[in-house]
Amino acid sequence: HRYRTAWPMALLLVLPRPAKTAIGFSRWVVQKLCTASRARSTGRLLRLPFVWMVDDLLVAFYKLERPLGRSGPRVMRALVDRGFREAFLAVQQHADICSVAVAGFLRDRGFSSRIADDWVLDGSMALQKVALLNLVRLAELGVEYCVSLRKSEDMALCYDVSQRQGGHILKAQCYC
Repeated sequence: HRYRTAWPMALLLVLPRPAKTAIGFSRWVVQKLCTASRARSTGRLLRLPFVWMVDDLLVAFYKLERPLGRSGPRVMRALVDRGFREAFLAVQQHADICSVAVAGFLRDRGFSSRIADDWVLDGSMALQKVALLNLVRLAELGVEYCVSLRKSEDMALCYDVSQRQGGHILKAQCYC
């Protein structure tokens, strides 16, 4: 009820047994709905090429910057309006995004200042609690969320992607 009050115009997925349903199931349902829904009136296939999966506990983004130049230390800068727009658009506008099956962000565990690269392709499966799914690539690779997983569902999806020929994972390490 609180979600509907906060976002009255949003499309919300209500799970049949909230306390007993695995998060992997809800993400699998979203993946299926966004790739194979049909219009009732015409039967036309409706597909979304990309979809963001975001945990509800995520509250803001920071940007890792080097104010003293490339060789200087990284510092975290708080982003305007919690940074969602800037961080999401940076990933969506990445040059390789159409060939990437899953994209996500660095999960800050206190070592962000030691990160060298802004972007990593196929170098990590650990993403923060938000991921951009390229539904077209996932379908081509035959990869879906595991419906029975209660945690680490994104890591399992990334592992499956990494095991497929041509499966790529992009991690934005300039945002966390």
